[in-house]
Amino acid sequence: MACIDLLQHIEAFNTLTEKELAVIDGFCREKGFIYGDRIFKEGDDATHLYIVKKGLVDLRFDLPARETSEAHTLSSIPENNIFGWSSMVPPYRYKLSAYCASDSCRVVMMEKSRFHDYLYEYPKSGYLILSELLKVVGKRFQKLQGSADEAPLALVKVTVHMGTCGIAAGAREVMKALTEEVSRSGRQNIQVETGGCIGKCWSEPNVTVEIHNEGEIVYQKMDAEKMRRVFNEHIINGRIQKDCVLEGEE
Repeated sequence: MACIDLLQHIEAFNTLTEKELAVIDGFCREKGFIYGDRIFKEGDDATHLYIVKKGLVDLRFDLPARETSEAHTLSSIPENNIFGWSSMVPPYRYKLSAYCASDSCRVVMMEKSRFHDYLYEYPKSGYLILSELLKVVGKRFQKLQGSADEAPLALVKVTVHMGTCGIAAGAREVMKALTEEVSRSGRQNIQVETGGCIGKCWSEPNVTVEIHNEGEIVYQKMDAEKMRRVFNEHIINGRIQKDCVLEGEE
């Protein structure tokens, strides 16, 4: 019965009776974390729905091979709020990473498979829960959209320089390869732009990679194959492709 008092204060569950909450309480468990602990990782199987019982949880974009920080935070989840929505919808993989953002935090973990079974077994209660969950998600989305309008998050910016000389040298094929890789990766924190000539026509096509808290790197004489390599090795895994770097830019 440890979680019933908490559930009664959660918007998605406070319409249920104590008897209905007792069933849910049977597949909930608590877990504690300290500042900086990762609760789950982007791309992991979404096995639980979470509720913040104490403390603060940050949802962040992780950049592989780089240390995450508060600057990567997309949303902060305070006490008595739900996160881990990916456990409710296919393909059941977390879209962001969750970190303890206070000195310590405690979360309630609700097992996905048993929660889904509950929704099927108790359709009336399930309808009430899902209706409230949709309201909560809607409010969270509106808040997030407002924050994005004020300060768009782009931890990586990739510029393909498409002046006349760049296009003639094959920049369109480079851009096509880049957009395909971004789409395939599913990452939402990579901003793709076009730019003009950088004044070094002999080195076209050029691509500039700017990563948060790191210096910009300009790549030279790019083609589709090199662009795919730079994307997967540098942008995703943090390994600069030195053989492609513009002379004097390394």
